[in-house]
Amino acid sequence: MLLNSKDRILNAIEHKTTDRIPITFDAEIEVYDALYKHLLISNKEQLFDRLNVDTWMVLPKNFIYPDIELDNGFKTSIWGYKTQYKNYSGGAYDELYYSPLAGKNDIDDIKKHTWPNENTQQYDHYPAEIAAHKDRTIIGVFTWGAYFLATHVRGMQDLMMDFALRRQYIQYLFDTIADISYNYLEKMLKNYGDGVDIVYMADDYCSQQGPFFSPDDFKTFIVPYLKRYVSLVHKYNKKFLLHVCGAVRPLLPMIIDCGVDMLEPIQTRAAGMEPEGLKRDFGNDIAFYGGMDLQQTLRLGSVDDVKNETKYLIDTLGKDGGYVFGPGHTYIQIDAPIENIIAMYDTAMQYYPF
Repeated sequence: MLLNSKDRILNAIEHKTTDRIPITFDAEIEVYDALYKHLLISNKEQLFDRLNVDTWMVLPKNFIYPDIELDNGFKTSIWGYKTQYKNYSGGAYDELYYSPLAGKNDIDDIKKHTWPNENTQQYDHYPAEIAAHKDRTIIGVFTWGAYFLATHVRGMQDLMMDFALRRQYIQYLFDTIADISYNYLEKMLKNYGDGVDIVYMADDYCSQQGPFFSPDDFKTFIVPYLKRYVSLVHKYNKKFLLHVCGAVRPLLPMIIDCGVDMLEPIQTRAAGMEPEGLKRDFGNDIAFYGGMDLQQTLRLGSVDDVKNETKYLIDTLGKDGGYVFGPGHTYIQIDAPIENIIAMYDTAMQYYPF
């Protein structure tokens, strides 16, 4: 039976087989521009049609940065940290250069910090954008996770020391950020949630070798707010998609216990992230989202290498449902050849052995 994009994704989350493998896409802006030029198209909708993409992500206004600052070389985020626009060969990125709580080790410093208010992020554009893309699965974003935001507001070095030396401080910091984020999530779901199918949150806990902190610390500091977010999302009958790059396997049992429905991006070259093991040990309890290796295969491999890895991922992670195919990092990078990107998506559209 031929399914529409919405049903295709939602069936996969429920571990049901579909008419083809569900497909997602995102990339750096330079990759979008290169694909537009190569394919002789002019916008994101046309690109998603060409690549058979089943998802559409909707972001709040003033998400991370105030909209008025998006074109600035130096930006101040709504959370108070600052970044500088840096160029590299082929593109540019925002590099963190100021963390407002760095070196400030008292809980009073957290209380004195200027946090975003309940009206900073806005969602009034959601209904129109959702309606315009209602045939695709709508992924609604509310903000980043409390840990991920804390790495920017506090600074990674101080935050890592907090886990060892200032545990009351880190608890108060996470609680403060999580409460603000929860209010954004509740506002989005209550007032603008119609048509949203999946709620997305990025919260990068891991390097390519393993988590940045122990599983016990994950249980103490992360699980309470993650479970709180997921419970609210499920209350509104939405699915929860968690982004964690790197070697997240040691944390997966607790992530599953929190009720998370889908894990992105499945970085297969990270320790413990081999697709066979993930599918065998966790495939009945969580759906996988992503998988295509950007570090080697998509960047350096041949078209045939890309086709073969696409088929391997579909064979391994897609069996019995529970898989959405896409990049093994949220954003395809500019060093991926255009012909490899197109081969990746054309193969995913055409290959479905189940």
